[in-house]
Amino acid sequence: MMHPASSVQSILFKTICVITLMLGLTDGDVIKTFFYNYDKAIRPEFENNKPTVVNCSLYVESFGNIEEANMEYKVFTYFLQYWKDPRLAGKLNRTLTIKGSDIRNVWVPDPYCYNARESNMMIPDEETHSSLKVKPNGEIKYSRGVTLLASCIMDLRHFPLDSQECSLQFGSYGHDTEDIIFKWVPGATEVIIGNKEMAQFMYKGSKLTSDVEVFDTGSFSTITATFSFERRVGYFLIQVYFPDMFVVTLSWIVFWMEKDDMGNRMALGITTILTIMFLLGSLNGNMPKVSYPKALDWYLLVSFSFVFLSLVECMIVFIFASSAKKDEEQSADNHNGGVTNMGPNDDLEMVNRATKADKTVVDDVSLRSSRSIKKKRMEKIADNIDRASQVLFPLTFIVYNIFYWTYN
Repeated sequence: MMHPASSVQSILFKTICVITLMLGLTDGDVIKTFFYNYDKAIRPEFENNKPTVVNCSLYVESFGNIEEANMEYKVFTYFLQYWKDPRLAGKLNRTLTIKGSDIRNVWVPDPYCYNARESNMMIPDEETHSSLKVKPNGEIKYSRGVTLLASCIMDLRHFPLDSQECSLQFGSYGHDTEDIIFKWVPGATEVIIGNKEMAQFMYKGSKLTSDVEVFDTGSFSTITATFSFERRVGYFLIQVYFPDMFVVTLSWIVFWMEKDDMGNRMALGITTILTIMFLLGSLNGNMPKVSYPKALDWYLLVSFSFVFLSLVECMIVFIFASSAKKDEEQSADNHNGGVTNMGPNDDLEMVNRATKADKTVVDDVSLRSSRSIKKKRMEKIADNIDRASQVLFPLTFIVYNIFYWTYN
């Protein structure tokens, strides 16, 4: 049953509305009449020494860029607040909708986003999408279009195979828990999302929590919406992983090249090393300067190690091949230098030299045989190193990739 005072107040307001319509007054005059003797500086339930309970809901129209370099993300939302103002109850028998600058006539909460770097929550209502509805029983629904650029602290250890959680935390700027208590709308479990599509992330869900933050100025009621995102890895597969795999595979061509072709082997090895370094540098140029290696850093560093080791293998093979070639050339020089001129009339000297020559020939044959064996052994070692590398390098790289993609 309606209180007699409220009934009289309702009849009085309706009478005033009829009179204003007869006099041709504007909607603004009607609204001023509706809020006659209403103090917007005083919050509801202030006289009863009770906190005003403000239930909130969040509708996200879309997400903007999630930037790792600045650790921030952009979100376009509609922030809805519900509370009851008994002072406005019983004045109407239908819902009154107020927009723009007329909302100034009503007391409204003062929420702000704790982790926002840029926000339009504090701009006047006439400069953004906003509306306020007053029901006959005094219940109020206040809706505002809000654009936020908020901080999002990210853990990039598993980048780009990572998932991130970004939040929006709201609370009153000037009213502590003795004045205002913020809550999510009863029964709400997650945020309603309009457009979930993003270029680099997939939206995975959200959760709603309430808490009390304690500061030097008092305890403040807060509500938090946390969004979960999973990074799309397709871009990095095309731009980084596949080119890196191709470069590493290209570096293995040296294992099939001629052992003594050191110039071309070194040129290919150095080119692939520089390519890996370029990929690593270009990627980290757009990333925050974190003090820990990311998953992609590890992948590129291991790839760099494979390319570098292939270059080391070339040098080892060249050392064995060049050593064998040097022994062969030295043996040929000794053989050509073993013949000397002898005097035509010195028979005794001729006999002595012939005897020594026979011994030299025997020694030279033995030496050349020994060097030939050493040369073949050196060449065989070089060939074995190349053949082993042809198998071990690809096999090890495949095993590493299986481990990397399984545990990241």
